[in-house]
Amino acid sequence: MHALRTQIAPGRALGRRLLAAAGLGASMVCLPHSAAASTAGLSAYDELVLSHRPVAYWRLSHPSAGTETDRTGNGHKGTFRGVTSTVQLPNRDGAAVFNGSSGSFEVPTAKPFHISTTGRFTVEAWIRPHTLQFPDEEQTGYVYFMGKGTKSNAGGDREWAGRMYSKENDENRPNRISGYAWNLDGGLGAGAYFQQPVKVNEWIHYAVTFDTAEGSYGRVRIYRNGVLAGMDHLAFRPGTADEVIIKPRPGSAPVRVGTRDGKSYFKGAIGKFAIYNRELSGAELRSHYNAMTGSAAPDFDADGVGDLFSTSTGTLTICNGRGGNTFGPPATAGGGWAAYSRPVAGDFNATASVTCSRSRRTATRCTSGTARGRTASPARSSWVPAGSRT
Repeated sequence: MHALRTQIAPGRALGRRLLAAAGLGASMVCLPHSAAASTAGLSAYDELVLSHRPVAYWRLSHPSAGTETDRTGNGHKGTFRGVTSTVQLPNRDGAAVFNGSSGSFEVPTAKPFHISTTGRFTVEAWIRPHTLQFPDEEQTGYVYFMGKGTKSNAGGDREWAGRMYSKENDENRPNRISGYAWNLDGGLGAGAYFQQPVKVNEWIHYAVTFDTAEGSYGRVRIYRNGVLAGMDHLAFRPGTADEVIIKPRPGSAPVRVGTRDGKSYFKGAIGKFAIYNRELSGAELRSHYNAMTGSAAPDFDADGVGDLFSTSTGTLTICNGRGGNTFGPPATAGGGWAAYSRPVAGDFNATASVTCSRSRRTATRCTSGTARGRTASPARSSWVPAGSRT
């Protein structure tokens, strides 16, 4: 089972089959927060993202306003150019539609937007291509849907970007999606990619992370829908005669969405654009994907199959999914959970934490042992909602 998208009503046949397979009663369901707007016009998804401390976060939900200031309170104001319409994200929030020929969103450069500021960096957004063959592409058949960098060579300001290839291109890379970083003078860059099936009008949760200190060269990771989909060195052909080591440096170019430097344009929708001066974990990114899509079955044992859990009796009980809508037997993880009515995410085998909610508007991070064979109990702690060329 991929996920339980809505609460399973006890009378529904599907709910009965799933719960019977798990060996549990009808209370064995869990919901993320409602996608409906809560405070200050923000949805539950927005509040979750802001709780993970981005340095800038633009919803891109009202391009007709002409400008948007990021929701972190850091005051990074961007301007829409040739973008006025929106479509709905899976949670019914709006996202800006880029026309594939001139539409963009532009934010002046700032210290938090450089990979080199902390050496660890994440860029995240939801993207929805409206074509698989982009009308305004560049070089071997790709477009940049976001990036920072305007020029190459002496005096260059290349830094990072997200790219998508057209279905037909000169390198036989149909609809490859990637994230790259460059030295300021451009030329060959380094990054990670996934080349998986893509559909027109299909939403993709995209994230790319950089760690300049990991390993011998630094590391780049790319995630699709909260799942690690690619990873590579922060170097082009490391250890060979063609080696190009990427040492990110701050440049003066603005951050742009819908394009990087006006040489190609993305045709489709983009929303929920966030920048972090740290590397988000896979668990954090999965929680964003789940919050947007309404997924209600986190993957506690990290086997790629959604699991069910319940706290209805005051005891945390987990049934690990086996695929094909089948589940293993209930496993007790510990007592003392009666006060937490809405557990929303967790990863007991890795981060040893679960995020719970006492109500629609409050949340608590609880610590736990592993899901199987160890005792766990909730504890209150602080949790604040709120190679490629240029």
